[in-house]
Amino acid sequence: MMLLLLAVAVTAQSPRPRPMGYEFTIALPDTGTIIHARAAIHYRRGRSSDDTLRLDLVGMTVDSVREAWFAHDGRVLRVVPNHWFTGENTLLIDYHGAPQDGLLIGQDPHGRRVAFADNWPERARYWLPVVDAPSEKARVRFTVVAPPSWKYLANGTPVYGVNGGSKWLIGWDEAHPIPTYTMVLAAGDFAVSVHGSVRDGNRLIPIQVWTYPEDSAYADSVPFRRATEIVGAMQRLVGPFPYEKLAHVESATKFGGMENASAIFYADRPYLERRMGEGVVRHETAHQWFGDAVTERDWHHLWLSEGFASYFDWVIGAALDGDSVLEHGMRANAESYFRSSVVDRPIVDTAEHDVLKLLNANNYQKGSWVLHMLRGQVGDSAFWRGIREYYGTYRDSTALSGDLERIMEQASGQTLDWFFRQWLYQPGYPKLDCRWAYDGASHRVALTVSQTQPADWGVFRLPQVAVEIRGEGGATLRRTIAVAGRETHVTFGVSVAPADLRVDPDGRLLAQPSVRR
Repeated sequence: MMLLLLAVAVTAQSPRPRPMGYEFTIALPDTGTIIHARAAIHYRRGRSSDDTLRLDLVGMTVDSVREAWFAHDGRVLRVVPNHWFTGENTLLIDYHGAPQDGLLIGQDPHGRRVAFADNWPERARYWLPVVDAPSEKARVRFTVVAPPSWKYLANGTPVYGVNGGSKWLIGWDEAHPIPTYTMVLAAGDFAVSVHGSVRDGNRLIPIQVWTYPEDSAYADSVPFRRATEIVGAMQRLVGPFPYEKLAHVESATKFGGMENASAIFYADRPYLERRMGEGVVRHETAHQWFGDAVTERDWHHLWLSEGFASYFDWVIGAALDGDSVLEHGMRANAESYFRSSVVDRPIVDTAEHDVLKLLNANNYQKGSWVLHMLRGQVGDSAFWRGIREYYGTYRDSTALSGDLERIMEQASGQTLDWFFRQWLYQPGYPKLDCRWAYDGASHRVALTVSQTQPADWGVFRLPQVAVEIRGEGGATLRRTIAVAGRETHVTFGVSVAPADLRVDPDGRLLAQPSVRR
């Protein structure tokens, strides 16, 4: 925290120039892994900006930087141009090398040569000179120089193709600012199919599937059968699709799925083993809105990406197949979280500095439950109004958890600091020991709810806990109680002698209640 505050203070005094857009020309090799590349960095400099542009670039050799002094220590490229202009400037950087990571050049499972970018979380720096952080979004254009026998894909839309005989030049342009971890290209032998399109005003957004030829029929008929309907559901729920196209791409990514803006990459093994389900498609598609268009400004707020995608996976499923999909999915997410090793840590875990360790049940499953419980707290109307406003406000930008809290407070008219504090910054979940008794003379039920979770998890405020009483004749009635403090005592009248009592019968809370008489 001290280092962060220092960085903010320095930036306020002398803001660094920041890239607004990148243009990369990448010559892919016929053999080996050495690439030759040129980067045009478009950046803005204010009147009081620092003179030095700092770019992350690891393991590559910088051949030249036009009209500028530069120094490269193998990890950071520092550039001071000979001439500055207030406003937009451009730097041209020529470099080459064999990427240690980030750009994977090799063979597909069938022995054909391929190249795939795989940048998450901060691996773009191994092949691209960028400010490699989720807070730094920029436009990007890729020009790929490679054999004409390959097919090429990158973010955005194709803007030109030039036949150079033994080499092709293919340009792809992404006009929206995106985080560097989603700036990607793919090259290889692909079968390409178009699964229709969705409309956004006057725009038609194509939905494409890129696979190795051997997997095309399977991909089209099983995991991506409803790819267009999934995008349509998200548009109805949240707002317009943020990019010019959506391509689902079989790839060599190290992850099960990687939500690159407008070009989602999926690991090839599930295709080969014919075990790829629609759930990963729903999850990664939801990331186009949350993670790509609205990006967490800091990795410690990763739940704004992964928690959202984990929730909308099931919300989309419910929109397509009925509410039982959401109910089943949230139960599965809860059980996965309860079994995890991170229940003793909060979602926003500023003590964890290994980003890969943040890929855990807190940011995925518990994060999905934060949204589910928030929806229950503020009600459907306010929840969806807030979600749409959050997306509209921070689209093409970045956000922190406090930004979502502020917008949800505005949408609901409720004060929600207590909600976000206990579910994001407090570890664990409530364990509820519920004891009840019935007084036949007064026809009243006495219920005591004790929070028995470890003391360092804190005490949870649960203002809307459903209680269901089932009478001896089978009749049921519902009450809603507020649980606060280590122990809560409530009594209420009933019209039938109770045979059974259930707490949170619909599973609306991320909690473990046990009930005894």
